[in-house]
Amino acid sequence: MTIEYNSKLIAELYSTTKEKKLKELLNEIKEINGPIFLYPVYEIYKRNKNKSYSHYFLSTLNELNSSEIVSIAIEIGECPETSNTDRVYAVEIFKKRKYYEKPAIDIALASLSWFIEEVGNVYNLHTLIPYLKDADLIGYVENDLRLIYLDDRFDTDVRKYAFGKWLEINPKKQLQTIIENFDEIHKDEEYEYIIAMVISAWKGTKIEELKKLILEKGGVKAKHIIERAKKKKEEKQKKAESVKQQAVQEKYSNADLVEEISGLREKINDAAKSHKHIGFSIFPQNEALFSQIKTANDRATLMMACVNLRGVIQNLSKDIGNHRLDNEAIKKLLPDTAEHDFNKSINKLFLFLHSKQFKIDADLFGLRKLNQILSFLGAHSKSEKPKLAEELKNAKLYEVYENEEWTVLHQNLLTKYRDSLNALLKAIKNADWQKKQM
Repeated sequence: MTIEYNSKLIAELYSTTKEKKLKELLNEIKEINGPIFLYPVYEIYKRNKNKSYSHYFLSTLNELNSSEIVSIAIEIGECPETSNTDRVYAVEIFKKRKYYEKPAIDIALASLSWFIEEVGNVYNLHTLIPYLKDADLIGYVENDLRLIYLDDRFDTDVRKYAFGKWLEINPKKQLQTIIENFDEIHKDEEYEYIIAMVISAWKGTKIEELKKLILEKGGVKAKHIIERAKKKKEEKQKKAESVKQQAVQEKYSNADLVEEISGLREKINDAAKSHKHIGFSIFPQNEALFSQIKTANDRATLMMACVNLRGVIQNLSKDIGNHRLDNEAIKKLLPDTAEHDFNKSINKLFLFLHSKQFKIDADLFGLRKLNQILSFLGAHSKSEKPKLAEELKNAKLYEVYENEEWTVLHQNLLTKYRDSLNALLKAIKNADWQKKQM
């Protein structure tokens, strides 16, 4: 089927004379990219080499995979009847295949001479100069580049490109030449303008010296280019700094929340130590809390944050185990808790505070449920997912989890911890309880 289809394309190529149809066929041949099309395309090109669209054939040849394509390009480039535009397309074939032998170089140099004589367009220069540079001949055409950028017959884009490539050959030397001759250059407003456009995007000591010279002595157009580039650079730097600061804020956006949590833990410790029915700090020093400052921005980071936060919540003073309640009393207070879990830290905190007659519920102001959510989020087990979904729905966090808004979920978990601590602090400082016990 493929052979038949290709054969049909070749037949159509030979029989078609309309430009639109030829372009369609050539585009199709490019897509197929088979060496079988090499000589048919070349033969039809020779029939159309004087047409305005002959370069379409060379563009197609350039896409075909064949070891013979270079020899065909040389034939085209050396043929006296070949248009100068088509010669440039032949150079494009050499460039793509990194072919730098003498026949190809001669064609490229001849094309550049034609370009200067006939005032070619910037596309031609974009092909010829990179090819000659890759062939290590950019120094050889240095004077040609100078002729182009000084020649006002060429449009601004051509002159700007030529000047930029000339400058690249020996930047330090070329810039010094311009600086030393600036008073003379300044008389040519367009040339000065081209210089300003090229150097506006460059960096370096000599570049800055030349920019300063333009701002001091240059014409209105050249000054405008340098000033505009300077303003854009400042705006870019300002934006980059703003983005950097924003990234830092986003990365550590939990800082205020963690600081508030840390402050509440200290207040609870102070209140507990001064309370005659407690007399010790509930929370030991725990540097792990400050790992929560860094925002979780993916599932893995969130899981780690949950593991660490759960460790912070469960790290409580050993003294909370002195509640003096027996197992029977504990079973009545925590009927849904297995006996082997009685000594878990959150259970012990609840039992201790309850034994001291504090007004406190079994959920310990949400700490118990938060601890469960953190446990499920930090687990890798798929079996825990249904339980996790249920807990998150109860906590009104399921949608955030489903949408994978890890940063928001992390902040919400910290907020719940803060709210639990606030409630615990109020319970310890409860004036009504103190009056009741007196």
